[in-house]
Amino acid sequence: MLEVLIVDDDQIVVFIQKKMINNHEIAQNPISFSKAADALSYLVEDQKHPQQRDFLILLDINMPNMNGWDFLKCLEGHPQKSRYHVIMVTSSIDVKDKKEAENYSTVRSFIEKPISASDCEKIKEISEISHFFKPA
Repeated sequence: MLEVLIVDDDQIVVFIQKKMINNHEIAQNPISFSKAADALSYLVEDQKHPQQRDFLILLDINMPNMNGWDFLKCLEGHPQKSRYHVIMVTSSIDVKDKKEAENYSTVRSFIEKPISASDCEKIKEISEISHFFKPA
């Protein structure tokens, strides 16, 4: 099972991402968090459940308090980090950000906002999660 989390403090962006994720059959009910710390707490709480599932996390970089980089640093230290598949979704076009994202084993892709239909199709082709989108 693949659960989709959207971590972004802009509610308009969250609305658009939910629509795109739903319309392109990536997930029916993605869960959104406006604070990265809340998303992290959700993942920590999930560890207590016996049902192992993977998470596709659409992560914004620039957020107040805990930003996307802080969130990624916390994930990197997680013993089950292979279950986390992060896609950086950001308005930043800074090449340094793309380079920085390569330092994290959980980051699978880097998308510039707004997320598009072709971005959604590329998400479904990411090798670590593509099996979730194959017909049963």
